[in-house]
Amino acid sequence: MNVLDRDPPTADRRIPYGPAESQFGDLWLPRPRHPETRFPVVVFLHGGWWSSGYDLGYGNFLCRALRDHRGVAVWSLEYRRTGSTGGGWPATFEDVAAGFDHLRELAQKIPLDLTRVVVAGHSAGGHLAFWLAGRPHIPRNSRIRIPPKVPLRGVVALAGAVDLGLLRELSTDKFAVDREWIAHLMGGSPAEYPDRYAAGDPGQLLPLPCPQALVQGTADLQIPPSLPNRWAAKSRPGGVPCSVTLVPDADHFDVVDPDSRAWPAVQTAILNLLE
Repeated sequence: MNVLDRDPPTADRRIPYGPAESQFGDLWLPRPRHPETRFPVVVFLHGGWWSSGYDLGYGNFLCRALRDHRGVAVWSLEYRRTGSTGGGWPATFEDVAAGFDHLRELAQKIPLDLTRVVVAGHSAGGHLAFWLAGRPHIPRNSRIRIPPKVPLRGVVALAGAVDLGLLRELSTDKFAVDREWIAHLMGGSPAEYPDRYAAGDPGQLLPLPCPQALVQGTADLQIPPSLPNRWAAKSRPGGVPCSVTLVPDADHFDVVDPDSRAWPAVQTAILNLLE
C-alpha cells in the first residue's frame, strides 16, 4: 500500500501565504530542545503533474518523519494547479515563489534557521524545486522573474521531473510521462511559447547556484530512471555538486514513503545538504 492509499497525518499548522484557496503551506515544527533552538528547514513540493487532481496530502508521511526523527522543520507548499484551482502558466510559478519566500515572514515569529534551507520536490514538484533554484537565471523580461528572498542551501529531486526538455525527449509509451501534462502547465509547446520555456524549464536555467541531489527508483514507471544521470551530465559542467542515487526496485512513490526501501537514501540526500 503506497502513500496515496493511506490516511495522511495532519500538520502542526496551516498558514496562508496568499488570498487564493490553494495558496497555503502546512508547517511541521519539531519541539525545541533548548530555548534558542532554530530549526533547519525543508520546503517540500508535491507532485501530480501540476494538476488539481492531486494535493499535498500524500507528502505528509515524509514531512512527519523529517520532523519527528530528524528535528527538521518542514514547510509543505500547496499551490494553484492546472484544472479547478486555476494554475498553470504563470500562476503555478508565482505561487511557488511566493510560498517559498514566505519563509522570511514566518522566521520573524517561528524559530527557523534560514541559513539552512533545502527544497525537496517529488515528481512534478521536483521540476518546481529545481526551478526555484534556477530563479537567478530567469530572463529579466519574464513575468515569473521574482528575485528570491531566502538563500537555498541545496535542492533535492525525488523522482523529479527536473528538466522539461529531457522529459519531452525521453517520453515513450513505457512511461506515464505525457507531453500533454507539460503543455497544460506551460499553455502550449516550446515552439509556441519559447519564452515561457526559457523562464520555466530548469534545464534552461543552468548552472544552478546550489548543490543538487537526485534520488529515484529503478522501477519508476512515471519518470524515466535515465533522467537523473542525464541531468547530472548536463548540470555538472557548471561546477556545482550534483549527486545521483538510484534505488534498486523502488517505484515512483517509494521515494516519499518513510517505510520504503528508498527512505534511507532520501533522508541522507536531504540531511547532507542541510549540514
